[in-house]
Amino acid sequence: LKTIAKYIPGTVEHSQEQQQYLRKVRDATAGRVERFSSLFQTLSNSFKVQQKSDEEQHSNDVDVLLSHVTEKTCQMCMMKEKCWVQNFNQTYDSMSKMVDHIEVNGTMNDPKLQRQWRSQCRKPDQVIAAINMETNQYRANKELKRQVQESQRLVADQLLGVSRVMGDFAKEIQKEKQPHLIQEEYMVDALRSAGMDVGHIDIYSIESGRIEIEMSVQCDHANGEAEKVIAPMLSDLVKETIMLKREEPKFYANGYSHISFGSAQPFVMESGVAKVAKGGEWLSGDNYSMIELNSDKYAIAISDGMGNGEKAYLESSETLALLQKVLQSGIEETVAIKSVNSILSLRNTEEMFSTLDLAMIDMHDAHAKFLKIGSTPSFIKRGERVSKVEAGNLPMGIIPEFEVEVVHEQLRDGDLLIMCSDGVLEAKRSIENREQWMKRVISEIETDDPQEVADIILERVIRSEEGNVIEDDMTIVVTQVKLHKPKWTSIPIHPKIQKPKKGRPFFKQATGT
Repeated sequence: LKTIAKYIPGTVEHSQEQQQYLRKVRDATAGRVERFSSLFQTLSNSFKVQQKSDEEQHSNDVDVLLSHVTEKTCQMCMMKEKCWVQNFNQTYDSMSKMVDHIEVNGTMNDPKLQRQWRSQCRKPDQVIAAINMETNQYRANKELKRQVQESQRLVADQLLGVSRVMGDFAKEIQKEKQPHLIQEEYMVDALRSAGMDVGHIDIYSIESGRIEIEMSVQCDHANGEAEKVIAPMLSDLVKETIMLKREEPKFYANGYSHISFGSAQPFVMESGVAKVAKGGEWLSGDNYSMIELNSDKYAIAISDGMGNGEKAYLESSETLALLQKVLQSGIEETVAIKSVNSILSLRNTEEMFSTLDLAMIDMHDAHAKFLKIGSTPSFIKRGERVSKVEAGNLPMGIIPEFEVEVVHEQLRDGDLLIMCSDGVLEAKRSIENREQWMKRVISEIETDDPQEVADIILERVIRSEEGNVIEDDMTIVVTQVKLHKPKWTSIPIHPKIQKPKKGRPFFKQATGT
């Protein structure tokens, strides 16, 4: 009977057989993803070339260069033995000094070195011409080698980032659904006793701050019953604010809906934007973006294309589009920015530069990371105090490789983060310390509404200039950090069942509250 029951849907044996099959598929998938992760890790290591020290590398390169020079000039000379056997050190030092001089100045124009060389060589002009030619080739090859090494380093970083993302994905696949049978039964009985028509409940996680609950239930979607009633009931049961994540009406054959609930983030972000194009035109070269990444991080980015008009707009919008795709893949922020910079610098033969101002805010603890590439400082307003956040890097696309400077700041409830493009600060040309002027403008604003703050700053900047002339594209993004306040308070419910006996796991023990 147990053997036959495996093939009959609805039996315990059939359910166990299906779970075992799904576990095998999951393990096989996770194993394949892990092998891909290992492959990308190996490829990343293969691109990391062991570099010699600068002095050792330069010495080797000079030796090769001088061997080419002597091959063309000294091999057929009658004084070869005297120069390279009897006076080797003197000959080598003199030629090395000329190589160093040509490498710095581009040509041999030092009279002292020329006189010294003519006093010891029978073919001075021929040798100097050969050193000039070989050194120029050496400089070109050195620059090419540097570019190749930078490309290799970037590819290694990108492959390592992909490897880490796939490794994390494999771990997520292998996560077992923890057995929470007691909590699920208690939750079903509690909701049913409160009048909810609940089919089943699956608890995937009851870790504090990361609760995941899915259920099948018959509810009124038109009036938001899931958000206004069920979520507050769950909040009372688990002693933590629960919010609606996703609902799929009439998902099951019996007409029940599939609804997902999860923990509310401790912090929420509210943003306001004010922008204007140069001369009041329609199209601005500035672009901005607000991105939520996996419900854990909130990214604010402003990009300013060089110049104005359509070309600048395309530059900045493409920069932000690339950045958003790379960040959403899970790759670390600094590697993401380097990847975007590499694409911009290698893709175009003509000049196409853009700045990038990126702020990554963790919605668990409000810790912020600022990555500024050629952008202006940002400002944080906390009460009446205004502080400045700045970092120095060239605009994106100018050089193929650069180090991204990351600035860390701890934000608090009520803080205002003001980010702006360079047109805002540069508009006040008559003031020497524009950043101090901007601080004063921000500190004088009485409202804390992000949209109103952005509008007030933009108006102050425009009206401060004679004739109210808009000489450059301007964009201001203001974000307020707030502690999450539930829209709906928890609803206490009292199930008509006995609570688990002492010592058995329950919500309070499971969540640590």
